[in-house]
Amino acid sequence: MIFFLSVAALTAGPVFSQEDRESRLDSFFLSKYNNGQMNGNILVAEQGKVLYKKSFGFANSKSQLLNNDSSEFTLGSVSKTLTSTAVLQLKDKQKLKLDDPLVKYFPGFPYPGITIRHLLSHTSGLPDYDLYKDQMDKNPAKIFSNQDILPSLKIWKEPLHFKPGEKWQYVNTNFCLLALLVEKLSGLPFQKYMERFIFVPAGMKHTYFQADISKAPDKNRTINYEYPWLFSTEMQPVDSIKRNHWRLFSASGFVGQGNIIITTGDLLKFDEALYSGKILKPATLQEAFAPSKLNNGEMVNTQNGTGKSSYGLGWFIFDDSTAGKIVWHSGGVPGGLSIFLRNISKKQTVIAFDNKFGLSLYKMGVNAMNILNDRPVVNLKKSLAQDYGIALAKHGPDAAFCKLIALKADTVHYYLSEDDINELGLQLLYAAAFDKHTAAAMEVLKLNILLFPEGFNTYDSYGEALAYTGKKEEAIAMYKRSIELNPKNETGKKRLADLLKN
Repeated sequence: MIFFLSVAALTAGPVFSQEDRESRLDSFFLSKYNNGQMNGNILVAEQGKVLYKKSFGFANSKSQLLNNDSSEFTLGSVSKTLTSTAVLQLKDKQKLKLDDPLVKYFPGFPYPGITIRHLLSHTSGLPDYDLYKDQMDKNPAKIFSNQDILPSLKIWKEPLHFKPGEKWQYVNTNFCLLALLVEKLSGLPFQKYMERFIFVPAGMKHTYFQADISKAPDKNRTINYEYPWLFSTEMQPVDSIKRNHWRLFSASGFVGQGNIIITTGDLLKFDEALYSGKILKPATLQEAFAPSKLNNGEMVNTQNGTGKSSYGLGWFIFDDSTAGKIVWHSGGVPGGLSIFLRNISKKQTVIAFDNKFGLSLYKMGVNAMNILNDRPVVNLKKSLAQDYGIALAKHGPDAAFCKLIALKADTVHYYLSEDDINELGLQLLYAAAFDKHTAAAMEVLKLNILLFPEGFNTYDSYGEALAYTGKKEEAIAMYKRSIELNPKNETGKKRLADLLKN
């Protein structure tokens, strides 16, 4: 779901004192924590001074270890801002030019039209992690690394998704290749380069690359948790959930795109090093913060869910500059989210980490920047799917229906999502083990059709459930209705053809 959230509201509110802003920040984040929407660390700074810093919830729920100032979180894709910094350092040292084709440095690279700038701006047309899907399926015990990229591209032998510079598409492969480039030009392993030329100069003493998941984590590293199912309140460590194996194990050897562990304090030190010019020339940073342009001259439009943005060289840039020019990046891994916002016009910084996958974290970060600039916050609602699903699993369909009606009416705190209700139904069908879970799944999927009668996928999923339970004729009717609503539903057409054959 795309949700556009303006960094600066059209109408400015009253001017608040520093104490008022601290109080507003604390009230805002505490309310979200109490509502179960976040669990992690927040740091807000202005002019290099920490204005607000607080930890919420558990770093490790089993040992009852609370998050604190020393808690280390997964940085996720915010790591790309550090990788971009490394590449731009090499540019400043005249080791490369941004418009150099990558093949200049890697003669075996199969796409000669891709430049370093294309990689930094996510306009290369390369594939993402799907590049390794077949290999990961065949080799679940293997940890893949950057050294697998070029051989995998040669095996892949597919055309690019689009001509370089023609479109914008966020792809982790771009930044893994940039890490390889840093190694090639510096003569150092990427991790060593980052430590020597970024971590140490910036004073980032608590930042390091994540070891593979088979190794013991640092004592301060938070455990990432998530709700594996929408019908349960049970939180589980993400590495115990089978569906996360490829991301947390198979892909744990990649660097450049992520796999960095950090504290809020160390990310602030990186922020300060950027402002001071200690690790990168100010003029080069300005180039990184300039919106990239496509081949047709149009600015990149990322259409992300946090706000209308363009993309520079490793940084998102909000289109709305009413409150100042804000550059930022977000990150996400199973069970962990991060966001790093920098208002470079006013030297303001917001850093937020969550180790229980609070889906509102990104918008919370933007709201913190709103508060910092005396702007109103935007209310962040919860999907009602999980509360409804838990009531269904615990108390049955009648109590759950009453719960649904009550939550649906509470439009201040909850929203109704077709996709979330659909996911709940399929989870109940395939993953639940309690008595009558199949009947509960059918209840949910049937209800979703009534709630969203024009949604083709509601009929498709109900048809899938009917076929799964042996109700062939009813399944056929549902698939036909789905295809009527969406003639491009190729999966539904295939399933309908299979049902009609048998």
